Amino acid sequence: MALTRKFLKALEIEGDKADQIIEAHTETLDGLKASLDAAQADAGRLPEIQKQLEAAQADLEAVKKDSFKVKYEAIKEDFESYKAEQAKKEAHTAKETAYRALLKAAGISEKRIDSVLRVSDVDGVELTGKGEIKGADTLTASIKEEWADFIETTEVKGAATPTPPANTGGSTLTAEDIMNIRDTEERQKAMFEHADLFGLE
Repeated sequence: MALTRKFLKALEIEGDKADQIIEAHTETLDGLKASLDAAQADAGRLPEIQKQLEAAQADLEAVKKDSFKVKYEAIKEDFESYKAEQAKKEAHTAKETAYRALLKAAGISEKRIDSVLRVSDVDGVELTGKGEIKGADTLTASIKEEWADFIETTEVKGAATPTPPANTGGSTLTAEDIMNIRDTEERQKAMFEHADLFGLE
């Protein structure tokens, strides 16, 4: 039932009081209508707000993916650098080992090999599948020429053989001559042959 002046008059409310009630009722209705209009307006904006929220969510996901991708790429790059460095070290070690063996085979003194390695282009040599240096013969000749002063020369000498005293049949040797014979066996033989010089007869 609508709140009208006729309704209020039926309730025996007339005059100023009826006017106040109508005015208060009108204000209430206007307030409710404004609230309803605002709610309807917000409801109309809801799809747009939903779109904005979805767009923001998509942007956030993209940022997360990009962040993870950047981190992944950085880790991958570090790992690749590490692998390359390790491969380089292993290659250097293999070449140095082969070069060391070549220097030794060329006759370079063991004491000088490290010195020669420090000034040699070890990384510049190429290895065969067996780990040997390609063009080893040419390189060996070059090493022998360039590092001739470092090549050890070993001369094999036989044991010195003393000249035994000449046996002239006479006692031409003195006891001192016999004692100066370096070879023990020869000296003992001479002492036996000339026992008289030592008072052994």
